[in-house]
Amino acid sequence: MSNVFTKLADFTLSPSTTFFSLTLTSKTAETVNFDLHFPEASANPMGLVQGGMITAALDDATSVAMIDGYHDEKAPLSTGLHTLFHRPLPLGPAHIVVNIIKLGRRSATSEGRLFNTNRQLVATLLHSAQPVDKS
Repeated sequence: MSNVFTKLADFTLSPSTTFFSLTLTSKTAETVNFDLHFPEASANPMGLVQGGMITAALDDATSVAMIDGYHDEKAPLSTGLHTLFHRPLPLGPAHIVVNIIKLGRRSATSEGRLFNTNRQLVATLLHSAQPVDKS
């Protein structure tokens, strides 16, 4: 397990990954799977998960996957986060699947898909970034 996943498991990676209780569930060469929980503080006025919170969770998951892809030597400096919303999401548990599209010297791209507990697609994020050395 890479250092980024160790920190994620210890809830010491970042305040936002801790806020979402982002947890690695499985990893292959192409795909990284996470479980997470949207707390009450992520609700919009209708009592559903606010769209910005969905984007933030997808940003966290895709970033963690890219950091791992760079063997914890580089981190993504986001240049674009493009989110499509497919259906509303109630507060509580959810699942994210991340596919790494490209990890290059000058650019990195990944796709994150967020699913509800019925495994219905809720949102899709295309994350483009410039890889930078971790300090």
